[in-house]
Amino acid sequence: MSSYDVIVVGAGIQGSSTAYTLAKRGQKTLLIEQFDRLHTRGSSHGASRITRMAYNRPYYVAMMKDAFPMWESIERESGKKLFTPTGLLTEFHKPKGGGMHQVEASLRDQGIPMELLCADRLRKRYPQMRFDDDMQGVVEQFAGVLRADLARETIQDLFIRHGGIIKTNESVIDIEPGSMIRVRTQKGDYFTQKLVLTVGPWASRVLKPLGLDLPLQVTRIRVLYWKTDGSADYSVDSFPNITSYDVNADHCYYGLPVLEYPGLFKLCCHSGTKIESPDERDMIADERDLEFMKNLVRTRFKGLSPVPVIIENCMYTKTPDEDYILDSHPIHNNIIIGAGFSGHGFKMGPVVGSILADLATNRTPKYNMKPFRINRFFPHTIKSSL
Repeated sequence: MSSYDVIVVGAGIQGSSTAYTLAKRGQKTLLIEQFDRLHTRGSSHGASRITRMAYNRPYYVAMMKDAFPMWESIERESGKKLFTPTGLLTEFHKPKGGGMHQVEASLRDQGIPMELLCADRLRKRYPQMRFDDDMQGVVEQFAGVLRADLARETIQDLFIRHGGIIKTNESVIDIEPGSMIRVRTQKGDYFTQKLVLTVGPWASRVLKPLGLDLPLQVTRIRVLYWKTDGSADYSVDSFPNITSYDVNADHCYYGLPVLEYPGLFKLCCHSGTKIESPDERDMIADERDLEFMKNLVRTRFKGLSPVPVIIENCMYTKTPDEDYILDSHPIHNNIIIGAGFSGHGFKMGPVVGSILADLATNRTPKYNMKPFRINRFFPHTIKSSL
């Protein structure tokens, strides 16, 4: 019988970070992944992720204050360079600018240095873009880019170095709750007293047999790369990360300077196409988000090709409030759930990993956990059959 202190199912950034934290704390830990270690089927793949403190919700700013030194610690332990500083511009339109004031207040309350720029100053600072007169921005100096695929691989390598075991290409076909949980895959049975589920877009499929029907929506996101013609400088030394999160905006977008591919600027829509199953990711023909981005490039960004030269697919698993789920199962409290990262969870991998590891080892996380509780979704969470 294969028995572990903790089993983690799902080796994306959250599961890998959780398993690494547990192994580093001396827990005998198994990490199970249905695909290869560095597969591209879920939400954690890709070469880059924006890493920022600029949030309009103070509890995320507090978490990111710890995430930055945690990433630095992982860099030191591994000897790998994972983070590149670029700064971040978060832009808003004044009529919808309540979000800007919330971001400003959150950063100011946490003592994070920032600048506030009007439209004229935005034009002078970032000549690569066109700004309407009613636009304003918050500039965060310490933001940057994480090398996502390398970060995930590095954390998994460290997990193994600390004695962790990874089983790849094993799909979980059954979970039997109890004081000793049985996890069955097509290759065998594993037993544990604590189980952590970080299964991304497959969360509903895994959780429903356990009596949980969480309001999770899987969305396909198009990851787009645009060729620069040299007339505007989008290099990592001259252009920051950029996000646009107007309140009530139909489409928000984000961009990263040229870093992954020579001469290619990453600019993507933060919304996408709702899908019923992660298996449908590459079967959807809805191109409205792509058309929005083509128009945005044409009207706002200088020196970019009118159509993307690379299109990749990714998935968000979104909650209605876009806050994470970090909690114990309401019936089986030795099953821990991390889900619904809503397209903004990668950079918090080490913090989320510490929280889920705390929950799996009966520790109290240091953070405000109220926004992440499952019971905020009642009465829709627990099936009547339970």
